[in-house]
Amino acid sequence: MNVIFTNRGTLAVPLSSAQGKGFVVMLEPGVAYPLNVKDVTVVSVGDNPDFFEELSESVKDLIDLVLDWREKSGDDAIPAVAVTIENLGPNGLRVLLGSNVEEYTVQPGVTYEARAPRYVEVRELGV
Repeated sequence: MNVIFTNRGTLAVPLSSAQGKGFVVMLEPGVAYPLNVKDVTVVSVGDNPDFFEELSESVKDLIDLVLDWREKSGDDAIPAVAVTIENLGPNGLRVLLGSNVEEYTVQPGVTYEARAPRYVEVRELGV
């Protein structure tokens, strides 16, 4: 996957993947984060329950970051994710907003502004 993510929200939000060696980083507001890793075809921005469960055994840092993000978002609020996705790779990206009900395809060379409650999942197509 060759993508640039930019957090358009007001709080830092977790970006994670269990693929390859697995990773978790915080996307700081307004800061572009380039991701160019061939072994990674699926990432999640925010608090994806499926990713959280999958990574919970191997990535304690993700748990701490997501819990901190939830706490800063407020007790009654569902944290929102607002992220710019710039597709620099040769394949399209499937972008799932929140509960996988709403999805968009981001073609190569296209920038997409994603906004969703809790998380955004990005999957590289054709791999």
